[in-house]
This record gives sequence, C-alpha cells and structure tokens, in this order.
Amino acid sequence: MEQNKTGKYLKYAIGEILLVVIGILIALQINNWNEAKKNRDYEVKMLSEIAKALETDKNHCENMLERINILDSTTNYFMTLSKNNMSINDSIFNEIFRLNSGTGFQINFGPYEAIKSSGLDRISNDSLRNQLIDLYDFKLPLYHENYNHVNRNHQNNIESLLSMLGNRYIRSVNGRQFVAWKNTSSIILQQQQFLEILSDIVWRNNNSNRIFINVTEELQKGIDNINLEIKDD
Repeated sequence: MEQNKTGKYLKYAIGEILLVVIGILIALQINNWNEAKKNRDYEVKMLSEIAKALETDKNHCENMLERINILDSTTNYFMTLSKNNMSINDSIFNEIFRLNSGTGFQINFGPYEAIKSSGLDRISNDSLRNQLIDLYDFKLPLYHENYNHVNRNHQNNIESLLSMLGNRYIRSVNGRQFVAWKNTSSIILQQQQFLEILSDIVWRNNNSNRIFINVTEELQKGIDNINLEIKDD
C-alpha cells in the first residue's frame, strides 16, 4: 500500500476470480453437453426400439390382411356353392375347414412402456411425444377393443360348424389312419345355420379388415415421424 500498488493487486485478484468463474462455467457447460448427449443417445435408442416394434406390428397387420383376403375367397366360394344348390363331397369337405381360420390383434407395447416408465418428457419433440401418447394410450387400445368385439363370435362359429359336420372318428384306409366324420348331411351348404355362419364370417372379415387397415396406417405414421426425428443422429 505504501508503494501505491493496491490497484494492481485488486486487478490481479479480480482477474484470478474471473478465470476461476470462467473455468467453472466451461466445466458446467461441458457437463451439460455431455448430459444432453447422454439423454439424446438414450432418446434415440428408445425411439429406434419403438420404431422397430411398430414395424413388426405393421408386418403382423399386413399378414392379417392377407389372411382375411384368403378367408374372403373361401366364404365367397361356399356362397357360390350354396346358391348353386351344390351338395357336399370329399373335396368340398376338406375346404370347409378353412372357414375356421381367424386373425389376431398383436401389438408390442414394451418399448413404449420402457420409455414411459423413465419419463415421457425424455422425448424432446413435443409433437412426437403427444402422437405416441395418443397412439399407444388411446388409439391402439380402442382398436383392440373394437377388434375383440367384432371377433367375439369366432369360437362359437367354429363350434357350430363342427356340430353341423357331425362326430369325428378315426378311420383307416390302406393302413393309414385319419380323422373322418359321420352324420354329415350332403345338403349342409343349403342349411340356414351354415348360411348364418357364412354371413357372420363375412361381417367379421369386413370389420376386421377395416380395423387392420386403419391400424396399419397409424403404425406407419408413427414409424415415419420417429424416423424423421432421429434421421440425423
């Protein structure tokens, strides 16, 4: 102080403080960058898993649509036979069991539930987050409920058809055993009960087809939006 160096010491002290503050701020910023990168990596990973699940679910829906088309062809075939007053024979008898085929509604909620359990706010894109919430928490459960309602009589149709065909028994032909049927009417194709079963299958198919088409479109939207979000990562 006697040598009038107070100003220099103050400048030096302030400079040291500024350097420390700047160092702390830089360290905090680097830490924030690292934390943000970790969060983004996790977000991209989870969104990628959801996209994979959506793709698998979409493939399942497309397979169900193909199965519905096959069943449509089968019901049309038997409707034509019924209109033409055809009687049942061995070849037709084998075809009739295709009427028992059905579909299944299958959605993998696992990846979505995983990111949901860790906090949906980890999805940084508000629009994408809201779309996934709407898809998984509202639309898909509603479609599943509608599907179950549409297909509620499937098992009853199978049991009714089996009861019309008669009793199964084991028959041997040339040393080979196979399941055969007895008490089967040759005019089963004209019976009202059989026509009602066909009608119910057609109704079930049409509504199931509509559901799977809508679900496929919703799943594709989710895939496209996720891929758009993570395309640069």
